[in-house]
Amino acid sequence: MKLKLHFATLALTLISFSGFAQFSENEGAARQWIQLHASDLKIKPSDTFKLSFVTKSLAGETLRFQQVMNDVPVYHSEIVVNFNPSNELAFTSDSYDSTIENISTTPSISKEAALNISKESLKINGEYTVTENNLLVTKVNDQTKLVYKVVTNPKTGRASWAVLVDAQTGTVLSTYDEAMYHHKKEAVSKKPNPETTMSPLAFVSGTAMVYLSDPLSYAHVAYGATGYTDGSDANTTQLAAARTSVTLPEIDLTAGVYTLKSSYVQIQDFETPSYGLFTQSTNAFNFTRDNNAFEAANVFYHLDLSLRYINETLGITCRPALNGGVLRFDSAGLDGDDNSYYLPSTDQIAFGEGCVDDAEDADVIWHELGHGIHDWITNGNTSNYIGEGNGDYWAQSYSRSLGQWTSADAASQYMFSWDGHNTCWSGRTTNYSGTYPGSITGSAHTDGQIWATALMQIWDVLGRAKTDKAFLQGLILTNTASNQQTAAIAVRQAAINMNYACADIQVMTQKFTGKGYTLPALGLTMATIANQTVTADATNTYTLPSYATLANPITANCNAGLTQSPVIGTVLAPGTYTITMVATSGASTVTRTFQLTITPFLGVEDVVKNHFVLYPNPASNVLNIKGDFDTNESITIYNMLGQTIMTKGVTSNDESIDIASLAKGIYNVYFNNAKVAYKFIKE
Repeated sequence: MKLKLHFATLALTLISFSGFAQFSENEGAARQWIQLHASDLKIKPSDTFKLSFVTKSLAGETLRFQQVMNDVPVYHSEIVVNFNPSNELAFTSDSYDSTIENISTTPSISKEAALNISKESLKINGEYTVTENNLLVTKVNDQTKLVYKVVTNPKTGRASWAVLVDAQTGTVLSTYDEAMYHHKKEAVSKKPNPETTMSPLAFVSGTAMVYLSDPLSYAHVAYGATGYTDGSDANTTQLAAARTSVTLPEIDLTAGVYTLKSSYVQIQDFETPSYGLFTQSTNAFNFTRDNNAFEAANVFYHLDLSLRYINETLGITCRPALNGGVLRFDSAGLDGDDNSYYLPSTDQIAFGEGCVDDAEDADVIWHELGHGIHDWITNGNTSNYIGEGNGDYWAQSYSRSLGQWTSADAASQYMFSWDGHNTCWSGRTTNYSGTYPGSITGSAHTDGQIWATALMQIWDVLGRAKTDKAFLQGLILTNTASNQQTAAIAVRQAAINMNYACADIQVMTQKFTGKGYTLPALGLTMATIANQTVTADATNTYTLPSYATLANPITANCNAGLTQSPVIGTVLAPGTYTITMVATSGASTVTRTFQLTITPFLGVEDVVKNHFVLYPNPASNVLNIKGDFDTNESITIYNMLGQTIMTKGVTSNDESIDIASLAKGIYNVYFNNAKVAYKFIKE
């Protein structure tokens, strides 16, 4: 919880709410739901909630209400309310603690005093930075306390210490490490080199030699095979051959100096050992693993690749809340320990060097980024119950997409294939036999394998893009108290909100249930259907097709009846018509209507256009495209000045594009392969 927003108060009848910075037309409906369920949630009449964060995404709009006490945040106590793209309330979750008592929120000691108390208690030798010092209300040993949370990051990088200081007495109540590690293991540090500095530069493209995943997966061998051991960073013929030349879409160039920085990622040297920033006079970052620059380029490539995939390919906005939205990383940190972590107080990632360098294994890189994604997409409200499983899934989703192993290979399920499963440590898997909740051990790293395995079982059926979208959109609906079962419900609901095919929802239900999660029974639902605009054919008529795919009624068995009026095959002249879709399942009925506008025939291009459906139009947040697309199809969105706004590959016959960030106005969508264009209005 980064708490970077300013509060303002507005009282309501039963529960006090307020809005600030964030705005949503659904806020009133969300507040009403909370009011109606105050008794179920055990909310006290004196409790106050403030709208702290609004996320508009492919799965609708999600509002996060932060509990406050006299404008002081109650730590990790919030209510989350999600509305689907039709603005219908679809999902809620909460981390509200009804046992929080009303206390005085006027501190007796100052912020500076709390900082000094924290420094004295930690007794850190050497350099450090204080990244957080906030006043909070929280529970400590079952007592409600007003505290200062002070977070200190030592330059060595061995921890990120959070100290809770009693704001009334100055007593240190709790000290804990809040960094998010990929595993728990110590190692010996390596010798540092002098540090250099970096300044913001201009972007050009570059190249690098990297491990696409790791050298073992590339060569289909096990750790210990000839040439395939760490050997204290020794370069071997085999390990050099496992590298692949890749393009870096963006790197910085100023005054002839190239630096590993892009719109998404930036190298930093914030922990020991200090090797500098590996700036150079060429845009080719081609190194072997015996050079520390190799790890830097490897991490940069993978972090940039992952964030581009999320934001540009999947169309989901997900970036750090700090550092201007740019992720900072240190490819050699943690004082050389055999571990890596994400630092939530600074939105940074650091990688250790003990045993196999973590920065050489894409699984470690993508796993740690998974912690960051979880943090940013929930506005800091991450859950320890699902965090490690999230990271494992995100890493495995990428590495399996490379197709380096067959499903028959045990290594296809390995997590940390190069860094683990060897003499360094045992690694983890995504074919974990445990089920929820019976196999829960209380160890986040062990238990996360249940969650990651369930997601990968869905991935094996639905594929990477669909599963990744549902996973990321589902995380938006979670909070600090969300366990694996809550997360499973959230991921399935996100898929329903995005109007995934009923068969896809059925797969999710079956796989989640198979891993022990109990999901709510699915009643009959049908998404709102956006208005459609098509063009008549050369005879200046339009033959009505089936709109069953757009209607997509969802039931547990995908056996809903569906009727359409006017019926399929009806020949219509240009004009505007009301299309009615009626879904039935047992005694349940859902009716949806939409307007179909048929424009007159204008020429050959419009016949081509009839193969595509683009809706809604006008659109506010999401633009949907359906059709029979060529495998090489892509679209480019231009503004009315002819400037390119966005380019995106079309990977399926059912695409959703996040346009929430576009300014209001008229845009052209050009299908680059079919060579036709549509206009749409951004509201």
